[in-house]
Amino acid sequence: MRVAVTEFKAKCTEYLRKLPDLDQPIHVTNRGKVVAVVSCPAPKKRGNPIFGALAGTVTYIAEDFDSPLGDDEWEASENDVFT
Repeated sequence: MRVAVTEFKAKCTEYLRKLPDLDQPIHVTNRGKVVAVVSCPAPKKRGNPIFGALAGTVTYIAEDFDSPLGDDEWEASENDVFT
């Protein structure tokens, strides 16, 4: 859609309200040359970009990774730090 700068200035609010319904940006012209392009912003990405950032980066997992620790493997339980 092409609109002269004088018309865009006079009806700016109206054009901005219609913009989301248009399938194309508004090309604002001055003496036939495009001086500005008005379009809707890109939709924001949802979610946290940190989640999943390290997906697929683990190269080795020990076989006993998820097995429970024995009593002798708990160093903190031998100390009376929390009493």
